[in-house]
Amino acid sequence: MSLPSIIKVAKKLGINLSGRISRENQEALLVGAMRIDLKKGLALLHKKSHEAKENGGHADWQVDPKSEVGRQLTRIHAGEALRTLASKHFCHGLKLSFFNCCKGVVGKKPKSPMLVQIQCQVGPIAYSDC
Repeated sequence: MSLPSIIKVAKKLGINLSGRISRENQEALLVGAMRIDLKKGLALLHKKSHEAKENGGHADWQVDPKSEVGRQLTRIHAGEALRTLASKHFCHGLKLSFFNCCKGVVGKKPKSPMLVQIQCQVGPIAYSDC
């Protein structure tokens, strides 16, 4: 499960998960659970967002996808909802891009995202079985 703390956060916020949940409460639930369950991945992305602001608009990252941080980054980027919320709440609104299973960019995406994806499959960045 990507966010096992949803139930804990719902209880803390007094949100009934069986009833209708407002959009505002949906966001609060997800962001609260992300803060608990994806702490290391979000810390890396937040740090990279500051690098991007100092670095002309983008900052690359590459991590072992089997590491704890790597698994969290995959969970953050895999779905539109978490990726959007991570951008909004943890990366100062900067865009998040994800390539293969081990590389990403905070801020402006590369000029040729298809080339980066290819290089993440067959080198020089990574390989399809990384």
